[in-house]
Amino acid sequence: MEKTMAAAADAAPKTMRAVQYDKYGGGPEGLKHVEVPIPAPKEGELLIKMEAASINPIDWKIQKGMLRLFLPKKFPFIPVGDLSGEVVELGGGVSGFKPGDKVVSMSFPNCGGLAEYAVAPASLTVARPPEVSAADGASLPAAAGSALQQLKAAGVRFDADADAAAAAAGPKNVLVTAASGGVGHYAVQLAKLAGLHVTATCGARNLAFVRDGLGADEALDYRTPDGAALRSPSGRRYDAVAHCAPPAPWPVFRDALADAGGVVVDLTPGVAATVRSFLHRVTFSKKRLVPLILMPKKEEMEWLVDMAKQGKLKTTIDSKYPLSRAQEAWAKSMEGHATGKIVVEMGGTE
Repeated sequence: MEKTMAAAADAAPKTMRAVQYDKYGGGPEGLKHVEVPIPAPKEGELLIKMEAASINPIDWKIQKGMLRLFLPKKFPFIPVGDLSGEVVELGGGVSGFKPGDKVVSMSFPNCGGLAEYAVAPASLTVARPPEVSAADGASLPAAAGSALQQLKAAGVRFDADADAAAAAAGPKNVLVTAASGGVGHYAVQLAKLAGLHVTATCGARNLAFVRDGLGADEALDYRTPDGAALRSPSGRRYDAVAHCAPPAPWPVFRDALADAGGVVVDLTPGVAATVRSFLHRVTFSKKRLVPLILMPKKEEMEWLVDMAKQGKLKTTIDSKYPLSRAQEAWAKSMEGHATGKIVVEMGGTE
């Protein structure tokens, strides 16, 4: 028996294919295909044989150096933190998982997803049921997690135990900007799950998708005058805005919010938005801007995967690429016009 186990250990691969970059900048051309040792899981980590990873804007923003004070911790760096695959090995102190389990995980800030194997924290790893594909599972952590936290920050309640008074005090009319994108397409669905009236902005080519595919009550082409002013076709003004698009002037939001007040939860805040948010807090403004920084939570990941399992939350995948074409996936994300998510599959067709 011991000889068999030793032979199996000797036969296990020691290296893996990966995509990494060794300095800031460079875009897709800065990504290099390499053969590197398979990482070993540390205390509280799992080793995952990767099936799929999804690219988020934060991934190429890190490469650009927008977080250079913090990330990456060192070069070379294997990017992408939204992972889906099969557990291979457990680090010390990890329970609740075993080799062979299918999982979804978020590995941030260490990332490592553009590779055949990756380590991830057990604290942000959840079971993936057979009803949820590897590609769909990898799409959920950052994008659906951000959409959920945006809506919660706006006062939307999703828990079944929310009392009537709390539900009544929450928003009724919600605007989702960039509604056909990775975060936005989840935000529309989650807002409808909460029973809200949803107005959504997107490009003209995605108006039908946002209305008919995602369930938005109203949709606006952001390139039109009404779309730029965020004016609802029905004349409604909003109790809350889930802002997933590039920064916009505050007066546009202010005029679109209800007279009684409302909140704009900004996924892409700049310095000006952060300063304005502070001023709104200290002046107790009825109309407020709130910057969102995703704080991943395992229980929210489990809930999102369960919603996907039940078919209540659907992932739209813009495009899939094999690891050998990761640069193309990176370029597609940087273009900023994907409908839904961009996925790299480790066993994908060349």
